[in-house]
Amino acid sequence: MPTLDLNTIVSFLIEVALRLGAAALIFLAGRWLARWLRGRLQTILERTPGVTESMVTLLTTLAYYGSLLIVVVIGLAILGVPANVLAAAVAAAVIILGIAFQASLANFAATIIFLLFRPFAVGDDIETMGIMGTVQEIQLFNTVLLQPDLKVVTLPNARIQDSGITNYSRKGILRLSEVVGISYGDDVQRARNIVTGILAEDPRVLADPPAQVMILQFADSSVNLGIRPFVKTADFWPVQASLREQIKLKFGEAGITIPFPQREVHIVTPGETSPVSPARNEFPA
Repeated sequence: MPTLDLNTIVSFLIEVALRLGAAALIFLAGRWLARWLRGRLQTILERTPGVTESMVTLLTTLAYYGSLLIVVVIGLAILGVPANVLAAAVAAAVIILGIAFQASLANFAATIIFLLFRPFAVGDDIETMGIMGTVQEIQLFNTVLLQPDLKVVTLPNARIQDSGITNYSRKGILRLSEVVGISYGDDVQRARNIVTGILAEDPRVLADPPAQVMILQFADSSVNLGIRPFVKTADFWPVQASLREQIKLKFGEAGITIPFPQREVHIVTPGETSPVSPARNEFPA
């Protein structure tokens, strides 16, 4: 069995210390370089037209952690870890992480698709998975929505992609669809003129596309008018509330009735003849 003298031990310790020191320096320098690269890339992307804030965050984050991964591999190589062992370890780690974080990878893939094809952007009003809100942030795996009641909802991007998205902000305008009923005894044309006047007096209602006021349905207790003006997305809720209030006030002033459901009930006492037609099992001779 070979013996180890003091010089050999000292040389080995010095070599280990040098390798550790070099690896530490590489890691510190690499971390500084990764931060510098992230900041530099962020500056370039922010000046690039068409690159969204969410895409800037995604690309700078990938660049930062990718740089750190390269630094760690270089540090391990300096410590004497064989290249084939490093390659096998990295491959095994990728496979294990892929299995363990399968759902996260699906969310990440959906994030990339969102940022590339832009079905929605930060600030858009969208509806997905039965939830409506304003997009506050598109994260690596999730999207954050702010609802009108100021609730913050975080949804996984893969489920958003599977559920589909309704974007209310893409065109910048929306059609408001309102239905109001008037009595059968009221003047339909007069009611239409009143509604048309209300829409014409509101500067938030767009002239193009033109608003529509039409008879939509002959219901059991009312003639239903369909009111369909176009407004800017930001004006949708204020115009809807104002329109309903103005219709109620103007119809009241003009004596036009907004009826509620009614039913006629005929009570037949014993010995009286029913006013309704003969029973269905009675046939003429």
